[in-house]
Amino acid sequence: EYEITDIPAEYQEVAEARREMMIDAIAETDDDIMMKYLEGEEISIEELKTALRKAVIANQLFPVLCGSSYKNKGVQMLLDAVVDYMPAPIDIPAIKGVVPGTEEETTRPSSDDEPFSALAFKIMADPYVGKLAFFRVYSGTLESGSYVFNSTKGKKERIGRILQMHANTRKEIDMVYAGDIAAAVGLKDTTTGDTLCDEKNPV
Repeated sequence: EYEITDIPAEYQEVAEARREMMIDAIAETDDDIMMKYLEGEEISIEELKTALRKAVIANQLFPVLCGSSYKNKGVQMLLDAVVDYMPAPIDIPAIKGVVPGTEEETTRPSSDDEPFSALAFKIMADPYVGKLAFFRVYSGTLESGSYVFNSTKGKKERIGRILQMHANTRKEIDMVYAGDIAAAVGLKDTTTGDTLCDEKNPV
Protein backbone atom coordinates (compact mmCIF):
# COMPACT_ATOMS: atom_id res chain seq x y z
CA GLU A 1 0.00 0.00 0.00
CA TYR A 2 1.03 3.60 -0.48
CA GLU A 3 -0.40 7.05 0.12
CA ILE A 4 -0.33 10.21 -1.97
CA THR A 5 0.67 13.41 -0.18
CA ASP A 6 1.31 16.99 -1.22
CA ILE A 7 4.81 18.04 -2.24
CA PRO A 8 6.58 19.42 0.87
CA ALA A 9 6.71 23.21 0.97
CA GLU A 10 10.51 23.32 0.67
CA TYR A 11 10.32 21.47 -2.67
CA GLN A 12 7.34 23.30 -4.18
CA GLU A 13 9.39 25.86 -6.08
CA VAL A 14 11.72 23.23 -7.56
CA ALA A 15 8.78 20.98 -8.49
CA GLU A 16 6.97 23.83 -10.26
CA ALA A 17 10.11 24.76 -12.20
CA ARG A 18 10.65 21.15 -13.26
CA ARG A 19 7.01 20.78 -14.27
CA GLU A 20 7.36 23.89 -16.42
CA MET A 21 10.40 22.33 -18.10
CA MET A 22 8.45 19.13 -18.72
CA ILE A 23 5.52 20.99 -20.29
CA ASP A 24 7.97 22.98 -22.42
CA ALA A 25 9.53 19.73 -23.71
CA ILE A 26 6.11 18.20 -24.48
CA ALA A 27 4.97 21.42 -26.21
CA GLU A 28 7.89 21.17 -28.62
CA THR A 29 6.40 17.93 -29.97
CA ASP A 30 2.73 18.99 -30.17
CA ASP A 31 1.38 22.08 -31.96
CA ASP A 32 -1.88 22.25 -29.97
CA ILE A 33 -0.03 22.10 -26.65
CA MET A 34 2.45 24.67 -27.93
CA MET A 35 -0.33 27.15 -28.82
CA LYS A 36 -1.94 26.80 -25.39
CA TYR A 37 1.44 27.06 -23.71
CA LEU A 38 2.38 30.25 -25.55
CA GLU A 39 -1.03 31.81 -24.93
CA GLY A 40 -0.86 30.99 -21.22
CA GLU A 41 -3.91 28.72 -21.31
CA GLU A 42 -4.41 25.91 -18.82
CA ILE A 43 -3.28 22.54 -20.19
CA SER A 44 -5.09 19.55 -18.70
CA ILE A 45 -3.29 16.48 -17.40
CA GLU A 46 -5.07 14.35 -20.00
CA GLU A 47 -3.83 16.59 -22.81
CA LEU A 48 -0.28 16.33 -21.49
CA LYS A 49 -0.49 12.55 -21.13
CA THR A 50 -1.88 12.13 -24.65
CA ALA A 51 0.81 14.34 -26.17
CA LEU A 52 3.55 12.64 -24.15
CA ARG A 53 2.41 9.20 -25.28
CA LYS A 54 2.53 10.26 -28.94
CA ALA A 55 6.03 11.69 -28.44
CA VAL A 56 7.25 8.51 -26.70
CA ILE A 57 5.90 6.27 -29.48
CA ALA A 58 7.60 8.55 -32.05
CA ASN A 59 10.91 8.30 -30.11
CA GLN A 60 10.88 12.06 -29.51
CA LEU A 61 10.72 11.97 -25.71
CA PHE A 62 11.94 9.45 -23.14
CA PRO A 63 10.37 9.70 -19.66
CA VAL A 64 12.70 8.98 -16.75
CA LEU A 65 11.22 7.73 -13.47
CA CYS A 66 12.93 7.10 -10.15
CA GLY A 67 12.13 4.52 -7.54
CA SER A 68 13.21 1.54 -5.48
CA SER A 69 11.72 -1.92 -5.82
CA TYR A 70 13.39 -2.90 -2.53
CA LYS A 71 11.56 -0.13 -0.65
CA ASN A 72 8.52 -0.28 -2.95
CA LYS A 73 8.92 3.40 -3.78
CA GLY A 74 7.81 4.65 -7.17
CA VAL A 75 6.90 1.18 -8.46
CA GLN A 76 3.23 2.04 -8.91
CA MET A 77 4.14 5.21 -10.82
CA LEU A 78 6.43 3.20 -13.08
CA LEU A 79 3.70 0.66 -13.86
CA ASP A 80 1.21 3.47 -14.55
CA ALA A 81 3.75 5.12 -16.87
CA VAL A 82 4.23 1.87 -18.81
CA VAL A 83 0.45 1.65 -19.36
CA ASP A 84 0.03 5.36 -20.13
CA TYR A 85 3.02 6.05 -22.37
CA MET A 86 4.53 2.89 -23.83
CA PRO A 87 3.31 1.67 -27.22
CA ALA A 88 0.78 -1.13 -27.51
CA PRO A 89 1.67 -3.86 -30.04
CA ILE A 90 -0.54 -2.21 -32.68
CA ASP A 91 1.29 1.11 -32.24
CA ILE A 92 4.65 -0.14 -33.48
CA PRO A 93 5.64 -0.39 -37.17
CA ALA A 94 5.43 -3.70 -38.98
CA ILE A 95 8.36 -6.01 -38.24
CA LYS A 96 10.71 -6.59 -41.17
CA GLY A 97 12.08 -10.00 -42.02
CA VAL A 98 13.39 -12.11 -44.90
CA VAL A 99 11.70 -15.02 -46.65
CA PRO A 100 13.84 -18.11 -45.82
CA GLY A 101 16.05 -19.29 -48.66
CA THR A 102 15.79 -15.96 -50.48
CA GLU A 103 16.86 -12.36 -50.01
CA GLU A 104 13.28 -11.17 -50.40
CA GLU A 105 12.24 -8.78 -47.64
CA THR A 106 8.84 -9.19 -46.04
CA THR A 107 6.92 -7.41 -43.29
CA ARG A 108 4.58 -8.61 -40.57
CA PRO A 109 2.17 -6.02 -39.15
CA SER A 110 1.11 -6.62 -35.55
CA SER A 111 -2.30 -8.08 -36.32
CA ASP A 112 -4.18 -11.25 -35.44
CA ASP A 113 -5.19 -11.54 -39.11
CA GLU A 114 -1.60 -11.85 -40.37
CA PRO A 115 0.32 -15.16 -40.65
CA PHE A 116 1.82 -16.32 -37.36
CA SER A 117 5.34 -15.17 -36.48
CA ALA A 118 7.11 -15.11 -33.13
CA LEU A 119 10.56 -14.89 -31.57
CA ALA A 120 11.82 -17.31 -28.93
CA PHE A 121 13.74 -15.04 -26.57
CA LYS A 122 14.42 -17.28 -23.58
CA ILE A 123 14.79 -20.99 -22.85
CA MET A 124 14.36 -22.29 -19.31
CA ALA A 125 14.47 -25.72 -17.69
CA ASP A 126 11.44 -26.28 -15.49
CA PRO A 127 11.38 -29.09 -12.88
CA TYR A 128 7.69 -29.81 -13.55
CA VAL A 129 7.19 -29.48 -17.31
CA GLY A 130 10.73 -29.69 -18.66
CA LYS A 131 11.96 -27.25 -21.28
CA LEU A 132 10.07 -23.96 -21.53
CA ALA A 133 10.49 -21.69 -24.54
CA PHE A 134 9.43 -18.10 -23.87
CA PHE A 135 8.26 -16.37 -27.03
CA ARG A 136 6.78 -13.07 -28.15
CA VAL A 137 4.09 -13.13 -30.86
CA TYR A 138 4.65 -10.49 -33.53
CA SER A 139 1.72 -11.41 -35.78
CA GLY A 140 -1.10 -13.90 -36.10
CA THR A 141 -2.43 -16.33 -33.51
CA LEU A 142 -1.32 -19.70 -32.18
CA GLU A 143 -3.33 -22.51 -30.59
CA SER A 144 -1.94 -25.09 -28.20
CA GLY A 145 -1.42 -28.44 -29.88
CA SER A 146 -0.69 -26.87 -33.27
CA TYR A 147 2.50 -27.00 -35.32
CA VAL A 148 4.93 -24.15 -35.99
CA PHE A 149 7.85 -23.87 -38.36
CA ASN A 150 11.20 -22.96 -36.84
CA SER A 151 12.63 -21.02 -39.79
CA THR A 152 16.00 -20.61 -38.05
CA LYS A 153 16.50 -24.38 -37.79
CA GLY A 154 14.35 -25.32 -40.80
CA LYS A 155 12.29 -27.71 -38.65
CA LYS A 156 8.61 -28.20 -37.93
CA GLU A 157 7.74 -28.48 -34.23
CA ARG A 158 4.59 -29.11 -32.24
CA ILE A 159 3.42 -26.80 -29.46
CA GLY A 160 2.37 -29.08 -26.61
CA ARG A 161 0.99 -26.56 -24.15
CA ILE A 162 0.98 -22.77 -23.93
CA LEU A 163 1.51 -21.22 -20.52
CA GLN A 164 0.90 -17.68 -19.34
CA MET A 165 3.67 -16.96 -16.86
CA HIS A 166 3.50 -14.56 -13.93
CA ALA A 167 6.50 -14.67 -11.58
CA ASN A 168 6.45 -18.24 -10.20
CA THR A 169 2.86 -18.97 -11.17
CA ARG A 170 1.59 -20.25 -14.48
CA LYS A 171 -1.75 -20.63 -16.19
CA GLU A 172 -2.44 -22.89 -19.14
CA ILE A 173 -4.10 -21.04 -22.03
CA ASP A 174 -5.52 -22.25 -25.34
CA MET A 175 -4.37 -19.45 -27.64
CA VAL A 176 -2.04 -16.46 -27.94
CA TYR A 177 -2.50 -13.36 -30.07
CA ALA A 178 -0.32 -10.69 -31.70
CA GLY A 179 1.61 -8.84 -28.99
CA ASP A 180 1.32 -11.63 -26.40
CA ILE A 181 4.22 -13.12 -24.48
CA ALA A 182 3.91 -16.73 -23.34
CA ALA A 183 5.89 -19.92 -22.77
CA ALA A 184 5.57 -23.09 -24.82
CA VAL A 185 6.08 -26.70 -23.79
CA GLY A 186 7.24 -29.18 -26.42
CA LEU A 187 9.67 -27.19 -28.57
CA LYS A 188 12.63 -29.58 -28.39
CA ASP A 189 14.83 -28.01 -31.07
CA THR A 190 14.10 -24.32 -30.40
CA THR A 191 16.83 -22.20 -28.85
CA THR A 192 17.14 -18.53 -27.90
CA GLY A 193 16.79 -16.22 -30.90
CA ASP A 194 14.90 -18.66 -33.13
CA THR A 195 12.02 -17.45 -35.29
CA LEU A 196 8.78 -19.45 -35.15
CA CYS A 197 6.25 -18.97 -37.92
CA ASP A 198 3.51 -20.36 -40.14
CA GLU A 199 5.02 -23.02 -42.42
CA LYS A 200 2.96 -21.76 -45.38
CA ASN A 201 4.16 -18.18 -44.82
CA PRO A 202 7.71 -18.51 -43.47
CA VAL A 203 9.82 -15.58 -42.31
